[in-house]
Amino acid sequence: MKNVLLFIILAFISLTGLAQAQSNDPQSLFREYWEYVDQNYIYFREKGVDWDAVYQKYSPQVQPNTTSDELFRIMDLALLELRDAHNRLFRPVEFSTPYDFDQGYDVHFDEQLVKTQYVTDSLGQAGNLYYAMLGDSVGYIRLAHFDGYTDLGRVMEMYKQRGIAKLIIDVRSNGGGDSNLVPTLLGLLVRERTRLGGYVEKNGPGHADVTAPVFVYAEPHPTFHFGIPIVVLINRKCYSATSYFVGMIKGLPGVTLMGQVTGGGGGGHLGYRLSNGWQIRVSASDFVDKAGQSIEVGVAPDVLIENTAEDLRNNRDRMLERAMQ
Repeated sequence: MKNVLLFIILAFISLTGLAQAQSNDPQSLFREYWEYVDQNYIYFREKGVDWDAVYQKYSPQVQPNTTSDELFRIMDLALLELRDAHNRLFRPVEFSTPYDFDQGYDVHFDEQLVKTQYVTDSLGQAGNLYYAMLGDSVGYIRLAHFDGYTDLGRVMEMYKQRGIAKLIIDVRSNGGGDSNLVPTLLGLLVRERTRLGGYVEKNGPGHADVTAPVFVYAEPHPTFHFGIPIVVLINRKCYSATSYFVGMIKGLPGVTLMGQVTGGGGGGHLGYRLSNGWQIRVSASDFVDKAGQSIEVGVAPDVLIENTAEDLRNNRDRMLERAMQ
């Protein structure tokens, strides 16, 4: 915990540049905060949020005698109206409330259950990759976080040499990480240069001021093509880099997405220091899929199926069983 607090303090201190002269007037600070979000947040349309109405709702609560703690809470509540877990407000050693992107969904997944009830041959682990056989002909890769997955291509080559009939890539409840390697790895699945989606950025103060997409492509690997059917298991707790991965792999040859819609999290964030020293960051860029649809509100599966609490009590993972069929 000490290391975490130290990181927060250093990150807070190291932010470059004050927004303006030091100010502690709560009403001016709230207006400054609201205007920054208004001019830089990219998802008002996707979230269906009227930011002017949010101002009318919360600004009357800010008075000249509003305390620092009260102002932080008001800003926190206003930011939650955007329903975006990448948006955060910081002051020394305190973060605003993170948005719970899986609220309203029943998410039932037990990683250990897969290992005890379905794995017939545990083959190994590399970084955050765990890989095994489910029966004689189905390969299984569990990726719990989008870091430490550089061996994914090597594991896929091993499975092809083994002669599997199907590969299941399980990214359920993967909260994200770093998706930079994904386009290169997806080159193992394509025979020709294939568009995976594109990045869009805010480029002006208006809510519709965004750039044209900068597209990302998978380039075929020069010596290896996987060519085996893949099922990707997803649920609502898949967020950020995991939604990027799911949005990129969706629609590629031989790939089926199965499970729940992901939690989204397509935004890249932009930070700003308010004139009292507090820091705010909001999503200022987006990723759109091959059809030009934002992944912010989630990537839908090709086959919708959910586990129930009763399934897990009965030592069953119906999502995995459906993927194995």
